[in-house]
Amino acid sequence: MARCLETVHCDCLVAGGHGDAHPHRLEFVLTGRSAVLPFEQWRSEVGDPSAQALLCREQAGLFDFSFMHIARASGPGAATVLTNYLARDVTGLPVGKLRYGLRLNAVGRILSDVTIWKIGENAYDVMSGRRQDITELLGHQNSQTHIEELSARTSIFSIQGPQSLARIVALCSNEPLSCLDYFDFCDVIMCGLPVRVGRLGYTGERGFEIVVDTADAARLWQHLSTRVEAAGFAAADILRIEAGFVLFCNEFSIDVTAQEAAMEKFSGGCCVGAPSALSLVCFSAQTLKRPVLWQHPEARPVLPKPGEVLVTSACYSPLAGTVLGLGYANTADANHRRDLVDPLGEFCNLTLCTRPFFDPEKRVTRGGWGLDFMPHS
Repeated sequence: MARCLETVHCDCLVAGGHGDAHPHRLEFVLTGRSAVLPFEQWRSEVGDPSAQALLCREQAGLFDFSFMHIARASGPGAATVLTNYLARDVTGLPVGKLRYGLRLNAVGRILSDVTIWKIGENAYDVMSGRRQDITELLGHQNSQTHIEELSARTSIFSIQGPQSLARIVALCSNEPLSCLDYFDFCDVIMCGLPVRVGRLGYTGERGFEIVVDTADAARLWQHLSTRVEAAGFAAADILRIEAGFVLFCNEFSIDVTAQEAAMEKFSGGCCVGAPSALSLVCFSAQTLKRPVLWQHPEARPVLPKPGEVLVTSACYSPLAGTVLGLGYANTADANHRRDLVDPLGEFCNLTLCTRPFFDPEKRVTRGGWGLDFMPHS
């Protein structure tokens, strides 16, 4: 515990942060998708993640999520294939709606999370950050279901924050975006390009994800980045931790059930096994070094003992003014909000917080828009 002596401060600047007279601009660079998420590349991105996250909370931020892997399942058997593939029924999903679901192993432990877009009658787009999900889905093709990978020709951008609609509405030739409910999507012409826009995000803010053909991606990014400041994935990581959202390669790095991850409603009642022994928690802490895209040093961490928190994600949160993280504790410890410790010795003075820390009632992300395209007060 001697390593943790003081709270990390928010006064260290990196290239592109506040105090840099000529901030560097994050550009869209077309690269091939990797089998694992490119954390080292993300850590080297220019800019101050804390400042970018705060700007997104106050105004808007533009993110490149083109690392996602995508496939399309179509045909009369597609809904059945996807329902078996996920731990959630998609047979009744209407066209223009999205559904979030979990993939579980044979004993009910979470493998990953996936988003399904119902794009037409008997047609679905499947998106995952985990390459293996799409590889395995391709193996489910049958005489009633055609499955095609779209990753190489699809790019995904995200605009998040209270001003997200106001910043992009003028770029659309038709304006149905303000009518979208949470987890709805529609097709629009944006900057003269055909795109698909969904009302969802990874920040807890109102926002949109934009799906575009990779051939048009650089042109669209150029238009969007003149209206919304681009942010890196380190900023997205801060925002999603504040919002209590999991990252599959962090929060699912140990064998947990949907119940233990507080995600039962996304598992279709497929929880298997004994009552929950662990609980996903949010905590504040102190540490000597500001964590950026923090990951546990062990690929398969040991489960926490009583009195411990197994830290799975951590960041410096400008909203909290200190280090904020996610992890697992024994359910009895979490329920009684006891003082807990990090067995790594990297995080000290852990205090359990409400999860999510930002917008505990989750009203912001589902909130409506006024006639000026700004959020309702």
